[in-house]
Amino acid sequence: MLCDECLKNNATVHMTTFVNGQIKTVHLCGQCAAKRKQTAIIPGFSFNDFMSAFYDTDDSADVVCDICGTTLLEFKKTGRLGCANCYRVFETSILPVLKGIHMNNKHTGKRPGERLDIDIEKAEESINKKEELKKAMRMAISTENFEEAARLRDEIAILEKEGD
Repeated sequence: MLCDECLKNNATVHMTTFVNGQIKTVHLCGQCAAKRKQTAIIPGFSFNDFMSAFYDTDDSADVVCDICGTTLLEFKKTGRLGCANCYRVFETSILPVLKGIHMNNKHTGKRPGERLDIDIEKAEESINKKEELKKAMRMAISTENFEEAARLRDEIAILEKEGD
């Protein structure tokens, strides 16, 4: 596919934008994409400005993190927390914002609804057994017992496949 801009080079960059309810895709070569990259920056826009738009402007009772000293007012201005404790201290302010942005305030992963239950004891047993088998396989190889080494290798492969 040729570059939509210069019509000479192969397109290696594919930019998709959503403008006025319509999806537009532009296929560009590396050089044309580099030229566009400089003009794609929106002047005066920052993530901090975006975050601050979600907060009310009532700062009469400013909350302060007791660990790092970050205030709720600072967080509203910069969009940055000072430490892990800030999440607990500013929880009542942060949760509504996260829910507004992500439509939820709990992380559900890439595939919501898909649950993975892990039996830690079984996983540890499997790891220990694999390590013992690998050790036995190395011993079999060092004594040139290749049939036993191959059998152990196959057993390790079965354990690894079950673990996936």
